[in-house]
Amino acid sequence: MKKGVLICLIFAFTTNLPAQNSESIALNPPSKDRGKSVMSALWQRKSVRDFDTAKITHQDLSDLLWAANGINRPEEGKRTAPSALNAQDIDIYLFNETGVYVYNAKQHTLELVAKGDNRKLFSGPVATDSHPSLILLLVSDISRFRIGENTQKLEWAAMDAGIVAQNILLFCSSIDMVGRPRAGMNKQSIKELLHLNDQQYPMLNIPVSYKKD
Repeated sequence: MKKGVLICLIFAFTTNLPAQNSESIALNPPSKDRGKSVMSALWQRKSVRDFDTAKITHQDLSDLLWAANGINRPEEGKRTAPSALNAQDIDIYLFNETGVYVYNAKQHTLELVAKGDNRKLFSGPVATDSHPSLILLLVSDISRFRIGENTQKLEWAAMDAGIVAQNILLFCSSIDMVGRPRAGMNKQSIKELLHLNDQQYPMLNIPVSYKKD
């Protein structure tokens, strides 16, 4: 009898955990009453090269992605990050040790794109760089811009990626996490891995982690 109860308790506990190899991972609702003030976050924000490897909690990940480019006005579908022409061209891909996921802002979920650890695609030439448990990739789909030539669209894409990156960095600073925006990456291999089309451009990648002791 005791053994049966123990098994039930273990099952109940484990099913509440996010399945990291699932096709879709539900994220927690964002916690709006946490973190430091904007001024404190700005004061403490800095880019680092040495990252902690501890796994980021599910709530911190949920809040991070929502702060980056989540929906804050559901009735209008508007985002935390503004975008040129409200094109909402930036997609966020999450790389960790188990796979690659894309953030679905409308559903506030992560959708599996590719299995396996592909963080090496972001390895830079700096010897002091260390892999954090999480790397965020910002991809602009310029086909979402309704007007403009490609040159203009790519300028808008760069601007929009920068805004999302700053959201990420300020949120990290507000809860004692760190990050570093980087342009260096193996773009061709990334495009092949993610099956990106010729209108989807990897813009920036941002390793994030907790502050390293």
